[in-house]
Amino acid sequence: MPIRVFLISDFRLLAHGIETLLDQHAPRFARAGRADTLDGAVEAVLAARADLVLLDLDTAPARTIATVGALHAAAPQLPVLLLTRLADSALQDQAVIAGARGVIDAATAPELFLAALDKVVAGQIWLDRAATGRIFVEFSRHSSGAHDDPVAARLAQLTEREQDIVICLLRHSDDAGKALARRLNISESTLRNHLTSIYGKFGVSNRSGLLAFAFHNRLSERLGPLHGAERHPPSARLSIATPG
Repeated sequence: MPIRVFLISDFRLLAHGIETLLDQHAPRFARAGRADTLDGAVEAVLAARADLVLLDLDTAPARTIATVGALHAAAPQLPVLLLTRLADSALQDQAVIAGARGVIDAATAPELFLAALDKVVAGQIWLDRAATGRIFVEFSRHSSGAHDDPVAARLAQLTEREQDIVICLLRHSDDAGKALARRLNISESTLRNHLTSIYGKFGVSNRSGLLAFAFHNRLSERLGPLHGAERHPPSARLSIATPG
């Protein structure tokens, strides 16, 4: 069976090159679909029943990281691999912490690119050695059990309903307010009131700030067990494939 790849990028030249490469290596790979925008991308990926998502990190980094987290929450087993033309290690690390399985530089040779797709679908993480070290340090810091946990203190301030809203927002980050309110069976004005309260408790001013805070502090994993949600598989259990 071919590996079905869904591509999300508004850089048409890059997208065309990747699609051509995939076509040249059929039936090893197949195109599952493509989106030029992040709007509705999560739903499109899930509907396409892809085996792998290639996501362009550079166009709208904050929204891209939010989309990574939404995909990870909706389909924890679906690997997401990032494409980038920028040497922004901090941004790449944030995306991996949010749930991406690795990062590929746009200048990577075609053979190495295809090898990365194979490795990631097989359950490995595709990172260079420097990034692997940074990510493990960050995960260790999160799991160290430090006594002073300001994030836990903020979570403790949320009501059960506010927790529901945060979880819904993480799983459906692309949804407009009206769609989120419908999912929660509340009015848009009630949702706005709850969000205002949540923003205050997390010290952010808007939805983008809340999403950035949530994915940086792995709130989907912290809140999920409280609501019977499936925990994400610990990334530390995945084997590491290093480029080069």
